[in-house]
Amino acid sequence: MDSLLLRAALKRGLLIVAANWPIVLIDFAVDVFCQLAIAVPIVGGALMVATVAGIDLELLLSEGVVATADMVVGSLTSRPAALASFLFAVAVVAVAAEVVRFVVKAGTLSVVVTADAVAGEIQRLPLTMHVVRRARAFGLERLVTASRRFVGRAVQLSLWLALAYAIVAICYIALVTWHPPARGSVWLPAWSMLVLAATSTAIVAAAAARFSVTLMRIVIVTDDCSISTAARRLARFVIEDARQVVGVVAAVAGLQVVALGVGLLIAAGIAPLAYLPVVGLLLLPLQAGLWLLRRLVFDALALVGVAACQTQYRRFGAGRWTPVTAGPGTDAAPEVAAGPPGAP
Repeated sequence: MDSLLLRAALKRGLLIVAANWPIVLIDFAVDVFCQLAIAVPIVGGALMVATVAGIDLELLLSEGVVATADMVVGSLTSRPAALASFLFAVAVVAVAAEVVRFVVKAGTLSVVVTADAVAGEIQRLPLTMHVVRRARAFGLERLVTASRRFVGRAVQLSLWLALAYAIVAICYIALVTWHPPARGSVWLPAWSMLVLAATSTAIVAAAAARFSVTLMRIVIVTDDCSISTAARRLARFVIEDARQVVGVVAAVAGLQVVALGVGLLIAAGIAPLAYLPVVGLLLLPLQAGLWLLRRLVFDALALVGVAACQTQYRRFGAGRWTPVTAGPGTDAAPEVAAGPPGAP
């Protein structure tokens, strides 16, 4: 089955997400939950630093979660045991939060897969409510059942992602702390450029790891296969149909950049009003609403990209392999190669 053109794939993904809009709210809720969960040990580390090092707690918490974590790590460098305890707590909570995220998103992705299977060629039809309803597949029972079915593989994927993050972090820390030049050295500008390059590489590597795991989730949920089988199928998909994958990712990223720009312009427009005594208080609900709307738009666009990639992968896999359903009591299905036309 031939892949869709980029515009058709994005239109199909948009229709599927619009027809099953509750999954946007669910993905948003689980993302916020995971972020709040990671903030808990960071706040605990700030309390520990305030107690042990005598640093003002309000100063530690005033710059946001990322800045707080950076100040906590910097303050505990002279206390290795406390620093190790803090990093261990953050790592445990982060891995647990990723497990929860992956399990829930396996359920929402199963809704996308089901909608793609039952919708037909809706991207060719005029945009009407009847066409949108054809892609309706959301149901709490289906979502919960899928989350339970894929929980084992979701845990494994989250652990692989955590391992990838750990490798990137270890390599980055080892590089930036390896014999830095002394102050006033002629190599100091070159060292600064090296640190900048290492930071950029680490960010790109972490983003690539997360994107690879997202594609793995698409393959696993679509074909109901094991992680090793999904890795082989994903490699073929990315190599043989790379243009489609890159096109979808680039288009969704572009839309997100546009949405971010519009949000920043609106925020910049209302920011001066926040300094007015009464109007500033009235703007707080508006600012909170704009933040919520921006997050929902970003999550919706991300799901559109996932739905478009899932459609392209399903069409790519048709005729190359046959997805089979895992039997009772199993957590994954083996790979079965597609036979010649007319074969049973």
